[in-house]
Amino acid sequence: MEKELALNLLSGWGMVPVMKWNFLPFEQEKAEPLSRELEIPPLVAQMLINRGLHQADQVLDFFSPTLFRLPHPHLMKDMDKAVNRILKALEEGERLAVYGDYDADGITATALMVHFLKPFFPDILFFIPHRVREGYGLSPAGLTFLKEKGVNLIITVDCGISNHLEIEYAAGIGLDIIVTDHHTISQKGIPSATAVLNPKQAECPFPFKELAGVGVAFYLVIALRQALEEQGLFPKGKPNLRAYLDLVTIGTVADVVSLLGVNRILVRGGLEILSHAPQIGLAALKEVSGIQAGKPVSAIDVAFRLAPRINALGRMQAAEGGVRLLTTGDLEEARGLAQQMNQENSRRQATEQLMIKEIEEIIESRRAIKDQKSLVLGSTTWHRGILGLAASRLADRLARPVFLFSMEGETAHGSGRSPEGFNLFKALEHLEDFLLGFGGHAAAAGASLKVIDLPGFEQAFESLVQNTLKESDLTPSLTLDGESNFPELSKKIAPFLPRLAPFGAGNPEPVLATRGVRVKSIRPVGNGHLRLKVEQKGIIMDGIGFGLGNRAVSPGEVIDLAYSPFFSNRGFAPSLELRLLDFRSGSEK
Repeated sequence: MEKELALNLLSGWGMVPVMKWNFLPFEQEKAEPLSRELEIPPLVAQMLINRGLHQADQVLDFFSPTLFRLPHPHLMKDMDKAVNRILKALEEGERLAVYGDYDADGITATALMVHFLKPFFPDILFFIPHRVREGYGLSPAGLTFLKEKGVNLIITVDCGISNHLEIEYAAGIGLDIIVTDHHTISQKGIPSATAVLNPKQAECPFPFKELAGVGVAFYLVIALRQALEEQGLFPKGKPNLRAYLDLVTIGTVADVVSLLGVNRILVRGGLEILSHAPQIGLAALKEVSGIQAGKPVSAIDVAFRLAPRINALGRMQAAEGGVRLLTTGDLEEARGLAQQMNQENSRRQATEQLMIKEIEEIIESRRAIKDQKSLVLGSTTWHRGILGLAASRLADRLARPVFLFSMEGETAHGSGRSPEGFNLFKALEHLEDFLLGFGGHAAAAGASLKVIDLPGFEQAFESLVQNTLKESDLTPSLTLDGESNFPELSKKIAPFLPRLAPFGAGNPEPVLATRGVRVKSIRPVGNGHLRLKVEQKGIIMDGIGFGLGNRAVSPGEVIDLAYSPFFSNRGFAPSLELRLLDFRSGSEK
C-alpha cells in the first residue's frame, strides 16, 4: 500500500483534527423490502441504497456488470466524424500521432491507441508533453515537432478540450486534430477540431458522462474496430478488445472518476485481466509493486500500487517511459522500465514528504493562515510534479480547499484540490482575470498565473471560499454506512464484499462502526502506520491503520472503531481484515 503521510498540523487547524462520524440513516421502509426481495442482509441493502440503487433490477445490474450492457459507441457525438477521418488517413497513407497527457489516465490512453492503431499505421508516433517544459495539453512546440515528423492527423487523449488557440495553430500548419477528452468544458465552448469526443459536451446523447480519458479513447477504439471489420481489414480476425481493459482500468481508477455505470463494467472486467493475463508491461509493474502473480488485483491495488508508479515518471521527469512500458512486447525491457518507475516513485515519496514538512512550518510561522478557510501557498523550490499530491493530502486533512504553486521565474504553475462542497473549476472561472490558463474538475484543477498576481488570487480565492463554505463544513468528517458487530460482519456482510466491489469514487468502500472493541495487541508498522488485533463478542480481527501510528491506544483498552472491511491476500487464502479509519474511547458492549 502506498505510504500515507501523517500530518502534524498545529493548533488552530488541529494536530490530527477530531473527526465527525456521520452515520447515514437506516431507511427501513426501503431497505427491508429490498433485503427480502434479493435475500440480502438489511445493512447490505442500505449500503446499496446509499449508492443510489433503490430497485431490485438496478442492484442485479450492479451485481452483474457485463460488457454486453455497454452503450453503443456511436451514441457519442462526433464519433462518425472521428472514425471517418481516421479511415481517410489509412486510405491515403497519412502519418498519425497520438498526443497524450503525462498522468496515468493519459499514459494508458496513449498506450491503448498506439496498441490498436499500430498494425494499420506502422509509423505511428506518440507525444507526451513534459510537465515542466511544455505543460499540460497541446502546445505549439509539440504540434510543430509532430508536423516536422510528417504527421497529418493527431488524436488527442485526455487533453485538448481547452486548447482552442493551439488547435487553431494546428490548422494553420496543416494538422487535423481529433480531440478525445473527458474534462469539464469551459465557457469558451468546444474547440474547432475535426471531431471532438467528450460525453460532457452539449447535445451529446451518450448516456454516461463520467468516463475517464482512457474510457473515451476506448470507445473510439470500439467504433474503429467495427468500421475496420466492415471493410474486411482484419484478415486474421478482429482483435479482442477485452484484452485492453487492463489499461482502461488503470487510467479510470487513477483519475478518480465514478466507478458506477459504464466505468464499473470496464473496471470489473479490467481487474480480471490484471489479475490473470495483463499486458507484459503491467505484469512487470505488478512484480515491482509487490502484487503476487495469480493473486486477485483490486481497485485499491491499482490506486495505491500501480497507478502511483506510472504517474511517478511524469511527475519527476518525462512520461514517455510509461507508454513504452505499456506497449512493449519485450519482458526484459518491461522489467527495466518497471524498476525505473519504482525508483522514481520512491524519489517522489521523499520529495513529497519534504514539501509537506515545509508547508507545516509555513503554517506555524504565519498564524494568520489559520483564520482562513482556504490555503494558497507558493514557493520557488517546490517540484511542480508533486503539487497535486501535496494539495490532495492537505485538503483531506484540513477539510479546506488548497492551491499550491511552483513559482518559476515570472510564472506560477499551480494545482488545487478541494473537499466536497466547493467547486474548484467554477471558482477558477470566476477568477479567470487573474489566470493565464486553467482546467480540471470540481475537486481537482490546475492553473497558471503571473507571480505578481498570486497575492491577489489568494485573497479572491479566500473570499469565494468564505462565501461558499460554512464553519461546520471545515471539520473533517467520516461518512459511515452503519454499525455492525463482528459476528454479523464476518458471517453476513463479508460474503457480499466481492459483489459490491470494485470500490472507488461513486462506489466507496463500505464504512462501518463497531463499538465496544477490546484491543488485544498493537504493532507499529512502516512509516507511521499501526496494526491492531482487536476482539468483540468472541471474534478476533486484524486491522491496519494507515497514518494512525501517532494515535495513543493501549492493549486492553476498549474502543469504538470506524473501518472498512476488506479481504487481504497476505496469506495463502484471502482473510477478512479491517482498514482502520478512526477510533475513539468506547465502553464494553
